[in-house]
Amino acid sequence: MKQADERRENLLARVGKRVGRSGVGTRYKRMFRNPFQDGQQHVLMHTAHHKVGTSWFSAIYRALASEFGMPFVLNDPNRIRPGTSTLFFQNRVKIAPEKLNPYRGSHMIRDPRDVIVSGYHYHLWTREAWANTRIADLPEEAFRAWRLLPLDKIQDMTYVQYLNTLSQEEGLIAEIHRVLMEFDEVFDWNYADERIFNFRYEDIMRDEVGVLRKLFTHYGFRPEMVERSVEIAGQFSFSRRTGRAKGDVAEQSHIRSGKLQQWKSAFTPVVTQRFKELFGEKLIRLGYEQDLNW
Repeated sequence: MKQADERRENLLARVGKRVGRSGVGTRYKRMFRNPFQDGQQHVLMHTAHHKVGTSWFSAIYRALASEFGMPFVLNDPNRIRPGTSTLFFQNRVKIAPEKLNPYRGSHMIRDPRDVIVSGYHYHLWTREAWANTRIADLPEEAFRAWRLLPLDKIQDMTYVQYLNTLSQEEGLIAEIHRVLMEFDEVFDWNYADERIFNFRYEDIMRDEVGVLRKLFTHYGFRPEMVERSVEIAGQFSFSRRTGRAKGDVAEQSHIRSGKLQQWKSAFTPVVTQRFKELFGEKLIRLGYEQDLNW
């Protein structure tokens, strides 16, 4: 390992002398700045769910890819070149991790009740294409996923338009019905796979640096690269991205508040009952509650 490090440093020195101060040297340095403890090539995969830090971790991964001279690949594993270290980010859980072997991965979850609240407020105004497409024109898959919504009555509306016809209580229930299949991806995830570092949105919001250190250590980074990666990721913390303190609300913002347990003030008894009927037992399995008495 020591000899490999010395060879890499000697190569960097030669490259540096050759390219001088043109700026190309930085690019070459990154190409050879392998962050892994074992000096090998690895695919890193982060899996994100809708309204669970997708834009946050996408930004972190893109910045790490730039720092270490690795390709950043979004959703399409066919773009990963064999034997090349790659940062692979999937914001739709459609790809079985086994197709990426060998890899090291991470997966973040969030209290599903807060996902409902965050999703409701976001979907009132979002410009995402699917939410602004007439429901009758959506793929058949959407009709299967949204089977609990009154599709026959709202097919000439977009989802954004539909939400804006409802009270907040009705809108939260609509979100509960909409995410039926999305939540299956969270509940059915293989949490026993030791290659994947599973962590909670709530934990990283309480102790960002501590959780990030565990994450980058799990990736197999050298200690100095763990700290460098924490430093890079810190550029995308809530306060730096928004200019607000956690909990400060900004409507019509992709990052609305960052507050934990928003559901406690948003859920009415009617919403709570419907959530329990569909997801109560699964919420217990995730460890967010011990029983249904909440």
